[in-house]
Formats: sequence, structure tokens, C-alpha cells
Amino acid sequence: MCRNVLVALVLLVLATGCLDREAAVKRLQADDPRVQSDTIAAVANARDRSMIGELINLLESEDEGVRFMAATGLHKLTGTDRGFHFAKEEKRKQIVAEWRSWWQAAGGGPAHANEEAGPKDATDKGKGDPSNETSKESRL
Repeated sequence: MCRNVLVALVLLVLATGCLDREAAVKRLQADDPRVQSDTIAAVANARDRSMIGELINLLESEDEGVRFMAATGLHKLTGTDRGFHFAKEEKRKQIVAEWRSWWQAAGGGPAHANEEAGPKDATDKGKGDPSNETSKESRL
């Protein structure tokens, strides 16, 4: 896809505030990290919480920039910062498992069809936990 067309598409999405889920999922699964990063930004700016599972999956991207954008997008959508941005690989795996567990508990289902969700992090109260009605996430 031509870069100018992609930029125009992202701007259109931002202007309308809505996303075509199927097209957004395809762009998030693209082989081009720039396309993925631009789409993550559009998803976060549109406040499209239906894409949280897709962003969780992108935390395992081979591209560091895509992982960073996915963590930033999740923070913007949920109000939760799990410290993913600068974590070492082992800690990132634990954080991804926590996100998957949270997403499943929040009713989003497994964030990845081939994996079971990891253990729930008990320290999440007040940081986007769906059981805490006063969290920033519940106000989005």
C-alpha cells in the first residue's frame, strides 16, 4: 500500500473517530511495522477498546517499535501501565500473560487463541482492573 494512501486512511480514521475492524485487524497483522504502528495509533486515538486483544498480541512482535506502540496503546485505552516499555524479555512475557488474563477476565476472551491466559496479577487493583469501578479504565 502506498505510504500516502496509508497516511490519508489514518487521517480519515482519526477524523471520523471510527474504525473498520476487519481492515484495522489486517493492518495490525501486516508485515510492515510502520503500517502496524500507524494503525495502533489510530486504534488508540479512536478509543477502540474492541482492539485490545489485538494490541495484547502485538506485545510479542519481533519489532521493538511495534511492541512499544502496542504498550502505549494499551495504556491509553485502559489507563494501565504495567511497565512493559523497558522491561527485559522475561518480565515482558510475564506482563503479556497478565494482560491476557486481565482481558479474559474483563470479558474480552483469550487474547490469543492458541494460549491460555496467565495468572492474574493481584496488584492490578486500581490500575485498570475491571473489578475496580473507580479505575480510570471504567471511566473511558
